[in-house]
Amino acid sequence: MDRNPPNIGISLESPSDLLAIFFRHKKKAILVPLLIMAVGTMVLLFAPREYQSEAKIYLQVGRESVKLDPTATTMDRISIMSNDRANEINTAVDVLKSRGLMAKVVDKVGAEVVLNGLKTEQQEPNAVIAAIQNGVGTVVDLVKSIDPVSPAEAALVRIEKNLSVDVELDSTLIAIRLQAKSPQLAQLLTKTLLDIYQQEHLRMHRTSGSKEFFAEQYESLQTQLDDSVKGLQQAKNRLNMVSIASRRDTLESRLSSLEQNRNSNSEKLAGARARVADFKKQIAAIPERMVSEELTVPDTGTDTLREKVYALEVQMLDQQVKYSDDHPALQATREQLKQARNVLDQESTERHQQTSDVNPNFRSLKLSLAEAESELAALEAQRVELSTLLGRVHRELKDLNNSELEMDRLERKSQLARTNFFRYAENLEKARIDQELDNQRISNVIISQEALLAEKPISPNKVVVGLLSLVLAGASALSLVLVSEKFNDRIYKVEQLEQSLQLPVLGAIPAGREYVRVTA
Repeated sequence: MDRNPPNIGISLESPSDLLAIFFRHKKKAILVPLLIMAVGTMVLLFAPREYQSEAKIYLQVGRESVKLDPTATTMDRISIMSNDRANEINTAVDVLKSRGLMAKVVDKVGAEVVLNGLKTEQQEPNAVIAAIQNGVGTVVDLVKSIDPVSPAEAALVRIEKNLSVDVELDSTLIAIRLQAKSPQLAQLLTKTLLDIYQQEHLRMHRTSGSKEFFAEQYESLQTQLDDSVKGLQQAKNRLNMVSIASRRDTLESRLSSLEQNRNSNSEKLAGARARVADFKKQIAAIPERMVSEELTVPDTGTDTLREKVYALEVQMLDQQVKYSDDHPALQATREQLKQARNVLDQESTERHQQTSDVNPNFRSLKLSLAEAESELAALEAQRVELSTLLGRVHRELKDLNNSELEMDRLERKSQLARTNFFRYAENLEKARIDQELDNQRISNVIISQEALLAEKPISPNKVVVGLLSLVLAGASALSLVLVSEKFNDRIYKVEQLEQSLQLPVLGAIPAGREYVRVTA
């Protein structure tokens, strides 16, 4: 075995050497690229076309973004500041990519349509395309026969494979792209996907039975509220009050006024009693009557007696003329005259006369005493009435205090029933509005771009296939030429070794940078 053979590598000392090598293998360098270009052309001509339809949806801030279900026990709303809406966007993307949504698309459109296209688009291909498709289809069917699936599953897998959902960074715009065998089918599948997603979006943000639950609770709470209000009204009518607070204020104000009046009455009563006692004392100290006038007047009796004397003197003179001195009539007259003169001599010619009247001070004191006694009687009656009223107010306050617990319980029950009633009424209205919005398919999902009908296929890409064909053609030609040249150079070197050794050489084995000769 000789370990020092001559160097048998390819020598490329100048570009002309490379050209010489290509010239020696020109048939291979031309044939192989032509075959590769032919294959690329066949792909461009006969490969199945794939079309893509694109749609975009915009998730604006709506009731679904900030609302909690009315049956939730937390706050009615959540803050948008605490949520950057990333969760909402991610949820929408997950729903769009879910197999459940795709299965509903397959059920609505039909597995046959998804796999084979629309009937109006199906047409007989030419013989070449049919032969190629049959051959490829046979191979594909053989591969699929390993794990057979139903047409519905195959359609679902195709949609899942051809669907892409993308979201721009810091954006609420979602782009949906779906590929199919025809632009009409791609548009139909994309539009169907959007419609079903809108329905699913509404269903996910709806609480089943919410309206019925709140309607039932509304009726029940309305009955409870009416009963509690009726019970409270009956209690108020029984106690003659509007409310505990107002009744207490009224009674306290009345009690305060009565106590002030009683204190004032006590002061006035003490003063009236003192005045009555003082008036009585003063009246007892002064006379009831007093001389008001004293006069000196002639004595009318003396005048009358004097006239009687004059009359007797005249009568005696008249009898002296008629009768003798010893006549009885004259003697009787003379005796009467004598007696009358004696009486007249004893009488005074003047008389003192006094006039008495009621003492004005006594009368004034009596009037003041009467007024004081009248005022005292009024104050006494007022004191009795005030005591009666105070007793009545105290009893009413006592009854109010005893009824406060009952009234407070009834008012709390009525207030609680009222609060619950209006809360459930508000939630019922929210549930009704949500249901109506759902029935009208109104949500925060806005179709910013409907499913487009793109007639230009996206696959196969002519530029990519052309460039790839050129690159493969050039690379394969260069590789084939170099490999062929390397193989031919080794054969030539082995022949030289046999001639130099005069022995048959089975082959040359490379050992690092040297060759090991193998001789027979």
